Amino acid sequence: MTQIHNRDAFLNGLAQKLGRPRETADVTHFEPLNNLSHTQLADKSPDELLAILQAKCETLLADVVLTKASALAATLLTITRQYGSETVMTSTDERFHQYGLGDLANGTWPESTVTHWLPGIENRELNITNASNANIGIVFGDYLLAESGSVVVETTPGQGRALHFLPVHYIAITPKSQLVPRITQAAKAYNRRIEAGERVGSAINVISGPSNSADIESILVVGVHGPLKVTYIVIED
Repeated sequence: MTQIHNRDAFLNGLAQKLGRPRETADVTHFEPLNNLSHTQLADKSPDELLAILQAKCETLLADVVLTKASALAATLLTITRQYGSETVMTSTDERFHQYGLGDLANGTWPESTVTHWLPGIENRELNITNASNANIGIVFGDYLLAESGSVVVETTPGQGRALHFLPVHYIAITPKSQLVPRITQAAKAYNRRIEAGERVGSAINVISGPSNSADIESILVVGVHGPLKVTYIVIED
């Protein structure tokens, strides 16, 4: 169960600042009118969720590529070539070796110069520079959200926020088993980790396709403040 610390001291201090007694009785708590946040799309099969994700990503101008684990390296090479190869930056993640991408993790990748996000505050400026100079950023996603066409990635020592937003092109690899209906399921999974005493990263990033804005005269402009192109690679597992 989640514990709340120093609640009374905080609320008493707040009431004092407001210059009125603290309300302690007959406090009305919010009761949701429905349970849609948990039931929306919850009855869908993995294949149905995949179809919903693909349809949503068409509107987001994001690509969804389905591949088997055995073909992941070849699929990734094809996509990086479409993006122009050149400079590639990856997260420092054991899944690169786990899924047969050892050459990429070791910096040996055809036609590309590969750098990695380096853990440690002493590497902060170098990581930001490498991310801003990268043509392609490649990471493993924690979850894919079918409803919003989003990938969820946790900030960890092996991948900071700059890796997700500064490269020109962005590729997120996620197993199909991590495709969930919506943000509710991802949030519950992170909360379970917290309740188990595990430390979660300083930020949970929910990325929905390439950056875009239609603020000026309702004209959609892509790549205003982030990647120009985004591809989600879904591994059939």
